[in-house]
Amino acid sequence: MNKLATLLALGACVSVLWAQESAPTLQIKLNENQREQFNAIVEMDGNLPIPGAAGMAGKLKLMMTIYMQVEKVEEGGKATVRTGLDAIDAEFNGQPFPITIDLARSVIPDSTATVEPNGRLGGLQSGGGLMGFELPGFDPRNLATLLFPTELPDKSLTPGTTWQFSRAFSGDPNAPKLPINARYEGTEEYNGVKMHKITQTFEQNIEVYQDAFYQPTTDKENAQRITRGLMKGTLTMWYHPETGLLERMTMQASLNQTTEPIKRDGSEVKDYEKESSTLTVTASLTRKSAPKQENAAN
Repeated sequence: MNKLATLLALGACVSVLWAQESAPTLQIKLNENQREQFNAIVEMDGNLPIPGAAGMAGKLKLMMTIYMQVEKVEEGGKATVRTGLDAIDAEFNGQPFPITIDLARSVIPDSTATVEPNGRLGGLQSGGGLMGFELPGFDPRNLATLLFPTELPDKSLTPGTTWQFSRAFSGDPNAPKLPINARYEGTEEYNGVKMHKITQTFEQNIEVYQDAFYQPTTDKENAQRITRGLMKGTLTMWYHPETGLLERMTMQASLNQTTEPIKRDGSEVKDYEKESSTLTVTASLTRKSAPKQENAAN
């Protein structure tokens, strides 16, 4: 009987620990007219994709305040959100880089998207934008791709649970999709709350056709250049157990690529005609409003 009691007690302890670490109901819960702000820092080091100066080497640091406004919530929790910039500062090679909010909004415009409770994005819309590059799974023309970086699986999450989902680079129906590998790491305390921690990794070969102005094009027959390369990186996210909102995120990514002209006469592309570039990107995101102090992840 003593052995049986010990086994039963051990089983009960394991069940309690499993319940504490699992997150079977982790979902995004948004309310109409809800407004959130996030502090974001993005640092790029290498051949910078700056409009009008593509390939210029240096270090660019962007310090932004991003907003999210919930415009509508449908039955079932699917929400329409508007995202954009509230403020921005920049540094180039450690020195202040003059940029106005109006100029920044011409590159990163206000935009809308739909967000499902599991984080799946749809209806990506924006006013255009001048940025001639794309980051892994993040469209600079629509900041919802930065604020909702994870699609949650339709299963309970326990430490070590893995899954995969795909994200398009932009709202363009022809845009390539990036496979992302996700892993639930368990809970970790942040600002007094046990947050749900998720890590993601990605690796993707690149093949992009460009026109005479180095802009991406799907018209392969008339393309002037082709860029091939590899991008890869990792993200770490901490999600609030009650709201499912992203409270904190860090990202490290790298991009190595070579651009060369397309010669349809069959002649050889010379080494001096090739443009090789490398870029490392680090980013951090923090929700401005402090999370509630009660712990909902017991």
